[in-house]
Amino acid sequence: MRAVTAAELRRGQLLEVFNAGFSDYLLPLQLDEGTLRTHLRENDIALDRSPVAVDEEPVAFALLGIRGPDAWIGGMATRPSHRRRGLARRLLDAAIDSAAEAGCEAVWLEVVDRNAAAVPLYRARGFAGVRDLTVWSLPAAAGAGAREVDEREAHAWIAANREEREPWQRADGTLDRLREAGAALRGLVLERSGEIAAAAVYRDATAVSVLRLAAVDDEAADALLGAAANGRALHVTNAPADGRVSRALERRGASVIARQHEMRLALPA
Repeated sequence: MRAVTAAELRRGQLLEVFNAGFSDYLLPLQLDEGTLRTHLRENDIALDRSPVAVDEEPVAFALLGIRGPDAWIGGMATRPSHRRRGLARRLLDAAIDSAAEAGCEAVWLEVVDRNAAAVPLYRARGFAGVRDLTVWSLPAAAGAGAREVDEREAHAWIAANREEREPWQRADGTLDRLREAGAALRGLVLERSGEIAAAAVYRDATAVSVLRLAAVDDEAADALLGAAANGRALHVTNAPADGRVSRALERRGASVIARQHEMRLALPA
């Protein structure tokens, strides 16, 4: 068994071990070349800092995203044939060491709450729970009056009025990568008495994917979600479980696709 970085693998090798490691995951998670490239780019995965275990072929990996003082575990898995050998702990340690060497101050991750193997591993390593996040899916929802704006205008209002920090996959860094890739981001605002009461940044494809949303109250959040959907299915990833967006989605009868624990490990100065 030897250790390399993901940068030393051919992209096809990384894709193959990724899909093998997640082949029996709690949620469907099988990528193709395009979606793997998107994941690596949008989440600032540093391949040269992402450890991989090789036993004739890659058998386990931990992808590490880096943004300034923060690092993020962007996927960690082991082939079923090589589990229960301590590889997950070794790769997690290697990823943490790599983040420290890069000058990071903390390592973040999200883990599905039903993942009985991973949650204890992270806790034993010192990761502490920060909050719970929910992945939501809402069937076609009725629309409400709202106004289209430039997505940067909507983003600026959200930045000034959001309740709390955005999780990694919806953070400013992710939006920056989407813009660089030419993604068609859209902005939407809901107004009351001439003042903005809610704003959203979203992608409009087969289903509406809400990347950011902030509102002055639950009613404004509910109305803007309906306006963003406008008769189509809507998806929100990693909304804080006790936050305004989750409350509005629950009120609208949205389905919970997954619940995740967001966790953080502070690194020594």
